[in-house]
Amino acid sequence: MERQQVLHMKGGVGEESYAKNSVIQGLIEEEKLDTYNTPYYEPYTEDIKAEVEREGSFSLDRMEINVAPWDGVNGGNEYERATTAENMAKAIRAVNESMIESHFGPEAEIMDRLFQRFIEILAADTKEVEHVGVVVSLIRK
Repeated sequence: MERQQVLHMKGGVGEESYAKNSVIQGLIEEEKLDTYNTPYYEPYTEDIKAEVEREGSFSLDRMEINVAPWDGVNGGNEYERATTAENMAKAIRAVNESMIESHFGPEAEIMDRLFQRFIEILAADTKEVEHVGVVVSLIRK
């Protein structure tokens, strides 16, 4: 069964990626970038069903898929792309900051510069990717 791993930050390919640009701009050391790994797995619904069956303690009661627009961080308000990018970066920073700080160091200036660059990249990107969430209700056997 095919598996998908997703890094929870936008990026590109090769030298165009957010992380590689940060190395080029001197924000982070290349050696530290090469040793930083934060795998993020978003299972397919079939994976969830199979794991529930394999584990055997529960039966699947209900599964719903929720799809939010890329600018869902705005709480239903419509903003310019730059404001949406800033809101999204704040949400991603809240989740990832402690891991990034633990690996790259606690220098606030570096963190601020990394996320400012991230905001610029998000604001300039015209892709509007939807965010998909899965809600599962299980019943103990």
